[in-house]
Amino acid sequence: MKLLPQAKWFYWLIAVLALVLGLIGVVLPLLPTTPFLIVALWAASRCSPRLANWLENHPRLGPVLRNWRDHRAIPTTAKVLACVMMSLSFGVVWYRGASTTVLVIVFMVIISLMAYILSKPSK
Repeated sequence: MKLLPQAKWFYWLIAVLALVLGLIGVVLPLLPTTPFLIVALWAASRCSPRLANWLENHPRLGPVLRNWRDHRAIPTTAKVLACVMMSLSFGVVWYRGASTTVLVIVFMVIISLMAYILSKPSK
């Protein structure tokens, strides 16, 4: 399927923005890296085979992306870190005095995300 030029630019923009956010996440502990890289690879595969190939074959980024693509696996250390960070985030929301409604919504989202992360295999 051939994309319209507008759609190609849209996917390219998503790929570049996600890649930049993922690379920032490498140095900022609160910003996740892998989800942004997965989005970048997804978008790049629709608009730029060259960028998608670069991401998949990158010495540092490639193994994580190939592991996700091939096995839908999340490393154990990433699972633990994600759960700890989400728990700390909930603690901050609670400590800052959020309303009960906000706390319930944040709690449900975090529990759902944790269930999803923990349901994935560790490879």
